Amino acid sequence: MKECFALVAQMHPAYNFRGGTANLIKTMCSYPSHPFCSVVSADHTGPNPVPGPWDSIPTLSLFRPRSLFPNLRLGLGLLDNIAFRLQKNRVARFLKKQGVKRQLALITNNTRFALLVDNLPPSIPRDLYIIDDPVADSSLYRMNEEKAQQTMDRLVRESDRIFAISPVYASDLETRYGRPCEFLPIPVSDALLESARQDSSQEKSSPDGAITIHHSGQIHHLYADAIANIISFLKKIAEKKKIKINLELWGNINGKDLEKSLGIALQQEEASNFKIKLCGEVSPVELSKEQKRADFLLLVNSFLPKMEKQIRCSFSSKSCEYMVSGVPIIVYGPSYSGPAVYLDKHKAAHVITTTDFEEALRQIEQVICDPGRKTIVETAKKLALNRHSSEAFFKRLAF
Repeated sequence: MKECFALVAQMHPAYNFRGGTANLIKTMCSYPSHPFCSVVSADHTGPNPVPGPWDSIPTLSLFRPRSLFPNLRLGLGLLDNIAFRLQKNRVARFLKKQGVKRQLALITNNTRFALLVDNLPPSIPRDLYIIDDPVADSSLYRMNEEKAQQTMDRLVRESDRIFAISPVYASDLETRYGRPCEFLPIPVSDALLESARQDSSQEKSSPDGAITIHHSGQIHHLYADAIANIISFLKKIAEKKKIKINLELWGNINGKDLEKSLGIALQQEEASNFKIKLCGEVSPVELSKEQKRADFLLLVNSFLPKMEKQIRCSFSSKSCEYMVSGVPIIVYGPSYSGPAVYLDKHKAAHVITTTDFEEALRQIEQVICDPGRKTIVETAKKLALNRHSSEAFFKRLAF
């Protein structure tokens, strides 16, 4: 008989939000043979909940004062923390009723959620899947960094098994705590994997013959400086080689906010043979189609020293989506970023990690003009099929 797990997550599986953590929770709860007999979420479903296989899983959503006063900011983090502590017995009764034998807690950058996990019943063995660092962002949740680090130390010390979303962070945790920490790759949805198996090709999206570079998702502080460099690289390459290049940025991106984040005016960076297109947010199915129409998929991370800790522990979920697309991936980021280390190790992407601007320009120009695409694309697909299926994911969790 398989062991009965409780998934302890910050978000409810039905929460209507597109993002790395939300997508991961949905993927984990969609696999037919998942081991979760119950879910404990730190929040309710929110408005317009998304229906799915998780509807049949018994779920306990904890009460948060924040849900009653969504527009109030001051003091709500502390009130949430108090509310979580008062619900410890409620959680214990729920887990006992469901016959839970083991907890799998997803640790995010939310420091107060990490504290909640730390306060769950110690009688039930616990595994951690760390998908972000709760210490680095402790100030966002109005918690002292020292206290956040103490919480993290207890979680790692008192949990049975530790998994990390990034191979770099897994190694860092092993070094810090002197105990095994396993890199557990993000699972890709069964629908995307099936599409990769069918190997369906898409027509390229630029009728004028332009080379299309595609980036999916938000552009925040972990990406901004690298995206600004990429824009400069592509403009120079288009001018030098007399070729047309389109940089497509897909996602819920506001132009003015993006310019502020990048520190540049987008229109001033464009030229007759280089265009930057803000393409908006589309459904996951449509986004997958757009990825397949591109000539290259772009994956970046910040080179700024102040971002290093967050970069070391992160691994963008779009990395895995890109791997099944059949389109070559360009990774531009520091040598300590998880995707750079992982994809370079398996020769599944064109990886550029140099901090020298001119050398990075040279390498990206070489990739665009002479990509050697077929081997890299097939390697990336095989890697996704072998290591990023839900089946492979849950095999690693099993005893």
